[in-house]
Amino acid sequence: MLEIFREPYNRIKITHFLVIFILLVNMLLFTQNQFSFLIQLVLIVAVFIHNIDDMKLKKSLKIAEKRLREDSNIFDRNIAVSESDLNGFITYANPKFCTLTGYTKEELIGKPHSVFRDPNTPSKLYKELWETIENGKTFHGVFKNIKKDGEAVWMDSSISPINRNSKIVGYKAIRFDVTAEVKAKQSLVHDIDEKVHELEEQSKRFEFAINSSRDGFWDFDVVNQEFYLSDGWKKRLGFAVDEEINYLKYLALIPDAYRFEHHKAMHDMLDEYPKDLEYVHFRIRYPLITKNGEKLLIEDVGDAFFDDENQPIRITGFHRDITEQDRQNKIIESQNRLSAMGEMIGNIAHQWRQPIGAINNALNDLEFDIELDELTEIPAEKYLATSSKVKGYTAHLSQTIDDFRKLSSDEKVKTEFKVKDVMDAAYNVVVSEYDKHKINCILSQITECGCVFVSYERELLQVFLNILNNAKDVLVEKKIQNPSVIVTMARDDTYVRINIHDNAGGIPDAIIEKIFDPYFTTKHESVGTGIGLYMSKKIIHEHFNGSLSVTNEGDGAKFCITLPRPKKS
Repeated sequence: MLEIFREPYNRIKITHFLVIFILLVNMLLFTQNQFSFLIQLVLIVAVFIHNIDDMKLKKSLKIAEKRLREDSNIFDRNIAVSESDLNGFITYANPKFCTLTGYTKEELIGKPHSVFRDPNTPSKLYKELWETIENGKTFHGVFKNIKKDGEAVWMDSSISPINRNSKIVGYKAIRFDVTAEVKAKQSLVHDIDEKVHELEEQSKRFEFAINSSRDGFWDFDVVNQEFYLSDGWKKRLGFAVDEEINYLKYLALIPDAYRFEHHKAMHDMLDEYPKDLEYVHFRIRYPLITKNGEKLLIEDVGDAFFDDENQPIRITGFHRDITEQDRQNKIIESQNRLSAMGEMIGNIAHQWRQPIGAINNALNDLEFDIELDELTEIPAEKYLATSSKVKGYTAHLSQTIDDFRKLSSDEKVKTEFKVKDVMDAAYNVVVSEYDKHKINCILSQITECGCVFVSYERELLQVFLNILNNAKDVLVEKKIQNPSVIVTMARDDTYVRINIHDNAGGIPDAIIEKIFDPYFTTKHESVGTGIGLYMSKKIIHEHFNGSLSVTNEGDGAKFCITLPRPKKS
């Protein structure tokens, strides 16, 4: 019963009812005056209404207290709060603060904050903290603390003065646990450091590889006009490693006759690239003379990059010293030419036997007639006929010499020609050897390919002769019955295709992938060096932008030469 009177609100409520009761008794039993009666009635109503308002206020207060408790619970579960006196000794700690530090409330009250301070935190930070809060300002910072069990915890802390009557009486700290974020950041920083270290190591290896190579890495920033050349290549070109080099200084190493050609090739590549590409791959060859006077042949290989507006921003690539490679290729080409010349000499010798024999026979017949008859009795027509035969034979010999000179010439001049005419010329060269070994050479559909090319006719003739002679050699070596070689040509809107198909049984699977390798051969060393097919493939690829391949088909091997058709044919 006494508990009811201890609540102020209950006492007020009882007082309200007591006042109402007294007023009602007084009004009903003791009040005679009508005016006094009305006043008491108004007071009763006022007290009653006041009581109703108090009940509503109490209800609102309870709702507010409930929400406040809920908010306080949420606050205590997620935010650590502590208070301290002016000397930093803890006077209050909420549950979250106890959880974060690992200490109980009893263990914390009266203790300084240094009880959980990380000893490795610089004292400068705490000095700054005290200077800030003692001046009445709020200090904010992230502190590493040590829990009771020794585990590290990071707290994002805001510490503010507590003011009463314009006087600082203590300090309140609000803290958030940011341990997960700090550890994640530390892990990220560690990963970044590892990646940076990895990149540095890779960069060192890359730089070592570049500087150890005879190739030179270069990079040209088109926007900022900055030109970079690897240290090893600088030395190769005769520059000092620390010497500043720009694009024009490098360009000065190219002989005058080729400098404009190089600059124009780069300009055209940047200006005319397909606009739907992010970058363009390029390859340029040119001679170069180092500062030491050494002559090099350079192959520039790289990529040009463009921005969203199709403007060049960077060109990056490698300078390759192909001087030795070019020398070796020339040796191989020379050997191939000598080999072809040997074949030609054999063919010419065979072709010359018949016309020389015919000339000899014609002269013998003329001498015989002179011996049997008087010179005056021999008709002039017979002299003229014999003379005409001899002229025809000598003209054939002269044409054979011209063919040989054309094939063996070192001069590389582009001429207009038809593939059909080149194949006919190749056939005329080998026909005597084919006839000698009774090889049937069939030229099929040749007249349908009248495309006019402007390129290196002699090189294409060399390729045809090489394949035809190889076919002849293998047919003779294997002693094929009814030997034959079928040559066909076909064209579409894009390509001209020449197929040379023999019936010699095909190429063994074990070596078919190797036959275009330099110096690979299945012949005796006295017969061939194996450079013919290698050079043939090289000629078709580099001089005609075409392809040369071989497959086994039917009863033999089929060599397929594919040439892109001229744009205007």
